Amino acid sequence: MSPLVIVDAGLLTLLLIIGVPVPFCFAGAVLLLMIFGDFGAASFLIGAGYSKLSSVVLVAIPLYILAGGIMGSGGIAGRLVDLADSVFGRLRGGLGIVVILATAVFGAISGMASSAVAAIGTIMIPRMEERGYDRGYATSLVAASSVLALLIPPSASMILYGWVTGTSILACFLAPVLPGLLLCLALGSWNYVLTRKMPLTVQPPATRREIGFEVISRAKRAGAGLMMPLIILGFIYGGVTTPTEAAAVAVVYAIPISIYLYRDLNWRDLSEVIWRAGQTTGVLMVLIFFAAMLGRIWTLENVPQQIMEGFLTVSANPVVLLLMANLFLMVVGMFMEDVSGILLAAPLLLPVVTRAGVDPIHFSAIVATNLGMGLITPPTAPILYFAALIGKANLASMLKPSIIFVLFAYLPVVLLTTFVPALSMWLPNLILGQ
Repeated sequence: MSPLVIVDAGLLTLLLIIGVPVPFCFAGAVLLLMIFGDFGAASFLIGAGYSKLSSVVLVAIPLYILAGGIMGSGGIAGRLVDLADSVFGRLRGGLGIVVILATAVFGAISGMASSAVAAIGTIMIPRMEERGYDRGYATSLVAASSVLALLIPPSASMILYGWVTGTSILACFLAPVLPGLLLCLALGSWNYVLTRKMPLTVQPPATRREIGFEVISRAKRAGAGLMMPLIILGFIYGGVTTPTEAAAVAVVYAIPISIYLYRDLNWRDLSEVIWRAGQTTGVLMVLIFFAAMLGRIWTLENVPQQIMEGFLTVSANPVVLLLMANLFLMVVGMFMEDVSGILLAAPLLLPVVTRAGVDPIHFSAIVATNLGMGLITPPTAPILYFAALIGKANLASMLKPSIIFVLFAYLPVVLLTTFVPALSMWLPNLILGQ
């Protein structure tokens, strides 16, 4: 590996550590190579960036972001929370289960962990505190659950992974589903354990008939919102639409539901939602542009092959290679959100894991679970910090439950996903015949 590339990787790491916004970190790394390297005309590298941005697959990402914004502002997210609360709210620790389920559903539709934190956290953290939950714990649980957005389809992260690696996006949607369900179960179990000594208050007991009526009533109110993920996935796997077209269907469906049926959103509010989605999309497009340029340069410098050779000098054992790849992914996730991590890590590590006999579809689930764990792993933990801002919680009070979630919920799921390929491959094999 050339000294300039090593310096460039060091610069990228340094900028990330000191807290420079991620798109500018990639831009700085690209500018260093353009100024001091010999990679031909600048137009060659700029063309590499623009060629990536011109992909129709990327249109799905801003559409899912917009759909998630409409859900959060249009009352759909709140009604999903109320429905889950009617089912689990009378159980001790039931609000924690509500957080896990609501965040998984909302994150799946919006496709981004940060969107799930913002939408569900603002609703659930104050409600949990009112019922006796420690605010730091509630915020930590929201952060840990939000990472399910990477695993439950349709996921923006899996769209990017499929696009970057040339893997079937439909298969990538399916691969992390079973790991995601396992993670829901693990988080729910630890929620029960960690809340046993909290002075929780639960809803007063009711008869089965009363509970049934309440669930049916709230299901009717939330029914239109609940149909949204079913419609999206039904259209995709039924062959009616592509994932990009399904994202457009999600937006078209969410607007009349929020404005005319639920009436929690008006046209002026919608313009603000569109503006915020546009800002987020703009940041992502800048990031993808510079990441594509950096990837082109590193490919010219044979960085992926040199990383593989470096791993092989340690060991050619497939188990060791996978453990090193997992460690690499977790560290990347600690410094970047999932989009940046996938753009950087997936092309670099794919030759390594392919050498270890891992199918690219299986690797999509490995990437999703590892980056998700990195997002909430101290000391960097970008999603943990974002949740602390949303929940107005003391970060110190969040560390203990976060570490428990990482070590005893995420890490077992990561290892199972890595070393039990059937966990990731069963659904793609069953539905798509991969």
